[in-house]
Amino acid sequence: MNISRRSFLGASALTLGPLALVGCSTSNSGSSAGDSNEFILWMWPEGYGDDVLKAVKEKFSDISLRQDVIGGDFKQKLTTTFSAGSGLPDITGVKGEDIAFFCSKADYFEDLNKLGAKDIKSTYLDWKWEQATTKDGKQIGIPIDIGPTALFYRFDVFEEAGLPSEPAELEAAIRSWDEYFELGKELIAKKPGTYLIRNTASVFGTAWRQAGKGFVDENGTFIGDQDHIKKAWDLAIAANDAGINGALAAQTTDSAAAVNAGRLPADFGASWHLADLMSDAPDTAGKWHVCKHPGEAVNKGGSFLTIPKGAKDPKKSFEVLSFMLNAKNQALEYKHSGNFPAAPEAHAMPEVDGEVEFLGGQMAAEVFSAAAETVRPLYEDPNSEAVNAPFYAELEQVESTKKDPEKAWSDAVTAAKRIAEQSGIKVN
Repeated sequence: MNISRRSFLGASALTLGPLALVGCSTSNSGSSAGDSNEFILWMWPEGYGDDVLKAVKEKFSDISLRQDVIGGDFKQKLTTTFSAGSGLPDITGVKGEDIAFFCSKADYFEDLNKLGAKDIKSTYLDWKWEQATTKDGKQIGIPIDIGPTALFYRFDVFEEAGLPSEPAELEAAIRSWDEYFELGKELIAKKPGTYLIRNTASVFGTAWRQAGKGFVDENGTFIGDQDHIKKAWDLAIAANDAGINGALAAQTTDSAAAVNAGRLPADFGASWHLADLMSDAPDTAGKWHVCKHPGEAVNKGGSFLTIPKGAKDPKKSFEVLSFMLNAKNQALEYKHSGNFPAAPEAHAMPEVDGEVEFLGGQMAAEVFSAAAETVRPLYEDPNSEAVNAPFYAELEQVESTKKDPEKAWSDAVTAAKRIAEQSGIKVN
């Protein structure tokens, strides 16, 4: 199985007859412009691959689907266009980290239950489906994919350092965070300048999700100062104190260089992180494996397709959307970009459960499918991202300026509470 990768920094245009991936301008794009038989899909860089777009073309000969690839802040672009009230697409993606926010803006979208969503609900994982369900029962999105996490690692670097390198062997050796940190110390002792942690945020973001709750509870109360967050914070600080932290910001040239050079031979990530590694370090193909990371898997990301309110033909948009998200097409998208299907039926399809060349021929779907079964659903408040931002900012200060961790924790909690109060969240 080969997975293709387009740069996150900008997708190139690809024309498929009437199906085209093109750049998008705010003023002239959307369902209100152009040919009435042309349906417009908004997606972020990576977009849908050739196979799915071709399948849509063959299935719906009465329309053409134009995929507009939107760079930059996708959420902001959507919000601005909704506020303007014009230029909206017929179908748009919504990222997993933004779905809670848009559920609070449900009037922006068609209620897909009225278009037939209830008939296909059983196709998808319940917990993922519910992320796009509003409190009053409207369904604003259908799942594209899920983000069960695992540990990606360079087995050649591990072999050179005399560390466990086979997936089952390594998994057994790192069931706890402490064990993983000790392995990191052993690695850096044998190969100086080689780190098992990208940054403290990667540990923190995984560890707090493992608690099964976040920064705001179902009652709209701030809980970011409670033990489950502090324990995750302490783990991140412990990784930093252990000297195994590369302190590399994600999606930067420095980070890509470290991955390519083998100085960052391991990283926590969802299944879609494979595409990042392929982009950052194409010359390392075949040298990676994946296994269970310390503790239980969590979900990071996993997106949705939605239909904006005011789309010219919501019924036809839903037909296209639901076809694009059937199990077969989700399997094709895994082959294209590493997006792990939200439809369990796809997990046994050859496009998903076959060997992954970049991962040394490993059948990686076995790892991600097992991870998906242990993911603990998290309540997501529309303001969760804003509320947790100070914690990540303060961890970066600990890394870059050696700020006292306890002072950083105190400042993070204070800032988070202020943001919470400003957002109408109860603070005790």
